[in-house]
Amino acid sequence: MRIKSFLLAVRAPFIIGVALTIATLLPHAGTLISQGGSYPAVVCPGALGGATEQISLPSGGISTRAVAARNLKLTLAKSRVIAGGVAPTFVSGNPGSEVAFESLLGTSTADAVCEVGDNDQWFIGGSAGVTSQGTLQIINSGLSDSMVQIFPYNSKVALAPIALTVMANSAKNIALASIAPGDEALALHLVTDSGRVSSFLLDHRRSGLKDLGASFVTPVAAPATTSYISGILASGAKVASSMRFLVPGNINASVHLTIFSAGGVLTPVGFDALTIAHQRVIDLPLPQIALSGAYGIEITSDQPLFAATLTRTSGAGTDFAWAGQLTPLSSFRVNFAGARAQFFFMGSSISLQAQWVDNKGKPNSTRISGSSYASWRPVGALNGVSFKLLSKRPIYGGAIVANVNGGLSYLPLLANQLISRSQAPVADLRTLARQ
Repeated sequence: MRIKSFLLAVRAPFIIGVALTIATLLPHAGTLISQGGSYPAVVCPGALGGATEQISLPSGGISTRAVAARNLKLTLAKSRVIAGGVAPTFVSGNPGSEVAFESLLGTSTADAVCEVGDNDQWFIGGSAGVTSQGTLQIINSGLSDSMVQIFPYNSKVALAPIALTVMANSAKNIALASIAPGDEALALHLVTDSGRVSSFLLDHRRSGLKDLGASFVTPVAAPATTSYISGILASGAKVASSMRFLVPGNINASVHLTIFSAGGVLTPVGFDALTIAHQRVIDLPLPQIALSGAYGIEITSDQPLFAATLTRTSGAGTDFAWAGQLTPLSSFRVNFAGARAQFFFMGSSISLQAQWVDNKGKPNSTRISGSSYASWRPVGALNGVSFKLLSKRPIYGGAIVANVNGGLSYLPLLANQLISRSQAPVADLRTLARQ
């Protein structure tokens, strides 16, 4: 026993010393950061202005509910195309994008990508003139009241802000004519002070009993010195386009426009070093240019600004459509619900894969590429379409859509349900890091 005690007394300091040496020399146990992710829910607008509405879902197994007081029950959609109602529609998170197709009187159609929502949104488009039947819909899909401020701009000045409260799980519709009565040129800046808010602006115009057309105005998050508008219908005898600008800062902007099309690259007359006054909505007609197919516009300026394109069609199919500034494209899936579409992409290096299903259920695939622009016009009606980016450089894409009810609509290619990631620490002694 004495020998064992002696050996233990001798070994103990040695063991402790070795342990201390190992603890000092080896890295300490770190923390493994587990990356968890989920897709956010989106909100689709309600049927506005007496429209009928269909909402396309990118896949099956998606739950929805109406954004209306006391209604929080999610229902599994039985089809990939569901009917929308007067109340907005809440769509559960998924890796695709939903689209609301609205048809009004005559051939007027308006399509909108359903929105996650943002606390800062700009709408560059719309009218509050004598023909205006337009509506701003502010949707609070959260469970508490939301405070929202509207900062309007017209062709002369920035107008006084409007503050309002939107009740929980409800929507508020505001006539554009009540925001800036009589103003043909309009832009709105919406700031959400609290709550989960999504907003949609429907520009709808009528003259007496004649319907002049309708279009949703896509919201933009911030002004830019370089921006892209893609997928615009070429001008013709019954097609004319114009530009709308807003410089939100305190300095006038010098603006340059470049048009990209299958016929080449050009700058319209009068749009080289064009001066745009600040804090005023400026409308300028684009000259009639013989272009083949869809085209896109690159806008560069020395001051951050907003820009949008308005295209009007006349004759038997009277309608109009707004195209706004685009954000870079991401890989995503969208359902065109039997609509016909032509696509136009812009960027310094375009390379992407498109896979789609036609109206007969036949799968198809193609690669789209180009040095600065590329166009794609699939034959026939479209249903589900998936875009996979093959280039690491930003690509901007838009579509000219003619849905089953006719009319003209511009649709930005937006992956609005990008995954929202959160980090959760997980203790793992196998993950070691020196201090």
